[in-house]
Amino acid sequence: MTGLRSFFCVISVGIFMLFSGRTEAQERFYAIDTIQDIEIIFPFSNWDYRMDTAKYGAESYTMASQVIINGEVFDSVGVKYKGNSSYDSTRSKNPLHIKLNYIHDSADYDGCNDIKLSTGFADPTSVREVLGYKILRNYMPAPRCNFTRIKINGVYYGVYSSAEDIDNGFNREHFYSNNNSFFKCNPVSVVSGNIPNLLYLGTDSTNYYSRYEIKSDLAWKDLIGLCDTLANNFPELDTILDIDRALWMLAFNNVTVNLDSYSGAFAQNYYLYRDDNGRFQPIIWDLNMCFGGFQSTGTGVLSTSGMQQMTPLLHSTYGARPLIMKLLSDSLYKRMYMAHLRTITNDYFANGLYETEAQTLQALVDTSVQNETFSFYSYSQFQQSLTTGVGATPGLTDLMDNRATYLAATTIFQQTPPTIAAINVSPQIPVYNDSAWINCISTNATLVQLGYRDQVYNRFVRTTMYDDGQHHDGAAGDNVYGAGIAVTSYKMQYYIYAENAAAGLFSPERAEYNYYTFTSNLASPVAGNIIINEVMAVNQTDTTDSDHQHEDWIELYNTTAAPLHLHGLYLSDELSNLNKFALPENLVIPANGYVTIWADGDNTIAAPAHTDFFLDADGDQVFLSDSNGVIVDSMSFGTQYIDETMGRCSGTTTRFVRLANPTYNAANDCSSIIEEAVESTLAYPNPATTSFTVVTNQAEAVTCQLLNLRGQLVTSATFTNDKATFYTAELPAGLYFYRLNKTDGSYIESGKVMVVHN
Repeated sequence: MTGLRSFFCVISVGIFMLFSGRTEAQERFYAIDTIQDIEIIFPFSNWDYRMDTAKYGAESYTMASQVIINGEVFDSVGVKYKGNSSYDSTRSKNPLHIKLNYIHDSADYDGCNDIKLSTGFADPTSVREVLGYKILRNYMPAPRCNFTRIKINGVYYGVYSSAEDIDNGFNREHFYSNNNSFFKCNPVSVVSGNIPNLLYLGTDSTNYYSRYEIKSDLAWKDLIGLCDTLANNFPELDTILDIDRALWMLAFNNVTVNLDSYSGAFAQNYYLYRDDNGRFQPIIWDLNMCFGGFQSTGTGVLSTSGMQQMTPLLHSTYGARPLIMKLLSDSLYKRMYMAHLRTITNDYFANGLYETEAQTLQALVDTSVQNETFSFYSYSQFQQSLTTGVGATPGLTDLMDNRATYLAATTIFQQTPPTIAAINVSPQIPVYNDSAWINCISTNATLVQLGYRDQVYNRFVRTTMYDDGQHHDGAAGDNVYGAGIAVTSYKMQYYIYAENAAAGLFSPERAEYNYYTFTSNLASPVAGNIIINEVMAVNQTDTTDSDHQHEDWIELYNTTAAPLHLHGLYLSDELSNLNKFALPENLVIPANGYVTIWADGDNTIAAPAHTDFFLDADGDQVFLSDSNGVIVDSMSFGTQYIDETMGRCSGTTTRFVRLANPTYNAANDCSSIIEEAVESTLAYPNPATTSFTVVTNQAEAVTCQLLNLRGQLVTSATFTNDKATFYTAELPAGLYFYRLNKTDGSYIESGKVMVVHN
């Protein structure tokens, strides 16, 4: 029993981990109601001189012997100064870029390896950047941001704002891919005049080098194509740029007087990432000078009153800002832009919500700011700065209260948009692959459009809604509008836009970033409906993914005669972390059909999905489970060889064999069996509430015994057709072990099952 007790101890730890739960790591590090503590330790006293020298040279990193984040120690970390106007070698407090994986590739803190810290040098409130990002994230993808206290070689340097890095991980999270064209739109020198304003400069990519920083494999042709389309083929712009996101970016910059941006003098501080739909996604960056911290528009420098009364149509006729000029010259896009302006203004500024948020953030950092030695402002200036200006930087409420009042009084804000009400989907639960009709009541409208899509990673398609009595809209002219769409996923997403000659309105108002949904009649899978059918761990010449790479894959099979959605199911290679990869919400597996998932660590849900783990060619395990941690199928394999798979060849049984001919997303080729017998045993459901079944293909197994944690026999069951069923209603909740017994009384395999009671 010694060995059995050891086995029990190991498994008990695993089960504890299984039920201990997970949190999103980066959410912790960037939690807006926290202050992180970072201490940087250099092994030399002239670290500031070295970092200044590096900043003026090749902007290389200076090696810190240690960086300590909330008590966790990292060695050999790269640190450098960052920023343009926010950096000055004569200042003691400069913005920082900390690279945890500078030497150690795997180094990260809560999933973060690049930490970018701003000083708030033009912000006596200390909250502009954190507040700006918090507001922006309601309307488009934007970095998470909070506060950090910094010490360097034991000296306290004060409070910094810490914004999530815009990198491949950010793109993967928000745009569902990370291998496409990616540009940081900041000039090499802001005083050179070579600014990233999206002007078309011809086909020679060298004309763009000083204006944009490429962050991906060479793809200048994509950026040049965007500039060319903007200049010379505007009707096609929607195919190469997410115009709605661009309108939100420009609206946010205008409302918040964020002029250290595309809308200001240097047309900078944004990124462009080209998604899998071929459209560039604009991403705002560096909000430490929003809310009037930077006053130059590129055509003049604004006073506080000038910023309060800055026209919402800034640069609408300015050729050096072609994105603004071209979009606002289009009547449809101009009305959409104005709708976004009204939404941001009403959400946060007309009602004073921004001030409440700012007061909360200031209270959080108050003591930490008060203790600063190297602050750009006195503590009394910090206390007064929400209302009172300091130098050229206006008081936050003085600027934004008056700006909200000014905007509300402008002619374009006072135009009356249509109404949108009584939105209805018919039938309420449409049939998958059939049609659904969406209706609404809209008054005072000359155009009503429905935007819809079937996957979160696809673009919205807009179609006209009609009030003609022929689109499930009642009688013609009754202000009821209708449009029909094909129901091509489990959960469809949609919004409505209506306009007249004066103004437009979205419903929901934060569309396209927010949207309505309805679900089809696709059924949820239950245990036995979906099984693991084939697994490949060493893909050298077989099928490639969308990036033309040979990757591991896991194939699932639908054993039923109806299509099923896979929402709520998870794949994992760890028993202690069954919810490792959530299968995409709208992933549909056809009746008696297949879905294959790439197991390549990319962690994307765009079809076909990519897990956040790899398979180990030396042997691994795969678990398919539900959101309650119940394992609905699993398999394990030993060493796998090049271009072979492990697959089932007996329908839904547990029998897996080695196959010489992989069959990606298709029935297994069982004429290519290399090894006939691969043993496999499975208990499901696991955890069990009322019963569970042990399934095996081990011919010698006659009975199955259930043991408690002390190794004592609880009960047993006989195998019939390779299955033995246990009923658990009378069993105490807890962990049990089962073992397979031969006729001679010896056992040949052990497993575990958790019993729970509702």
